[in-house]
Amino acid sequence: MKEQIITLNQTIAWNEPFCACIGYFDGMHVGHQQLLAETMKQANIWNAKAALISFDPDPWQVVRKMHQIPHLMSLRQRKEAAQAMGIELWITLDFTAEMAALEVAQFHEQILHPLPLRHLVCGFDFHYAYQGKGNIHTLQNQSFGLSVIDEVSSDFAKISSTRIEQCIMHGDMEKSAELLSRPYQMQGHVVHGLQNGRRIGFPTANLAGDTLYVQPKEGVYVGLVDVDSMRYPAMINVGSNPTIQAGQSATIEAHILNFDGDLYDHHVCFHFLHYLRPDHKFSGLNALKQQLERDRIATLNYLKGRGMDAPTSI
Repeated sequence: MKEQIITLNQTIAWNEPFCACIGYFDGMHVGHQQLLAETMKQANIWNAKAALISFDPDPWQVVRKMHQIPHLMSLRQRKEAAQAMGIELWITLDFTAEMAALEVAQFHEQILHPLPLRHLVCGFDFHYAYQGKGNIHTLQNQSFGLSVIDEVSSDFAKISSTRIEQCIMHGDMEKSAELLSRPYQMQGHVVHGLQNGRRIGFPTANLAGDTLYVQPKEGVYVGLVDVDSMRYPAMINVGSNPTIQAGQSATIEAHILNFDGDLYDHHVCFHFLHYLRPDHKFSGLNALKQQLERDRIATLNYLKGRGMDAPTSI
């Protein structure tokens, strides 16, 4: 997949005509997938390349002057997902305060019209330009065609990144997986922890602390962990380990089943499948160990019922 960054007053270095969808696409959820499907359809009709136009950083960070906003996906993950769905060109708008201040006509003239854009696809509630004054109506009758995707719903409610975030923060991983069309994932490098799990026979891989991702509700989860082209069953803990060290900041760590090895500095991916129980302070290490053994059995039973209890290559 080719990539291009566009700044103000800079035209794209890509002359082939393309059809594109536009948005932030956090999560690449079921609703977003409708936009990508329409983009692929239009690209076929126009005999053009399929493209995606997004923003970096998140426009809300610029408009609200926020340092960081937790997301469902990293930029890298969004690009990988788009490419897997058939997108051939990823266009990043370098979103600055100056770009945010563009009026609707200026956004058209300086951003959209210079592109070799044949057809644009957006959601029914897409807004752009200064104070979000641009919408599906102002995109009509431009130099390109327009497709508007209606609301995509589940259980009579719109599928949105915000709704999925709420599911994750409440531990409803099955619903988040339904809306995302895949389990929620967190990626990162394994870092050194306190090694308390190793002392009681449940060594864990600690995910590097990162405010990039929406953090799941504290507790124990049935999950999977990707390591070096292999996917392993795992039990994942999100919490502060109150039995061992009260007052510790929350960590995200996984006890990987059927695995024995050194994972420090490895890049891993945690998949959250099912919420088992809340984080809890036990009377001592023996009580904690007994509960972890019950968690291990519950994890294997859950995964076995879905044919996911053994390591597989990916």
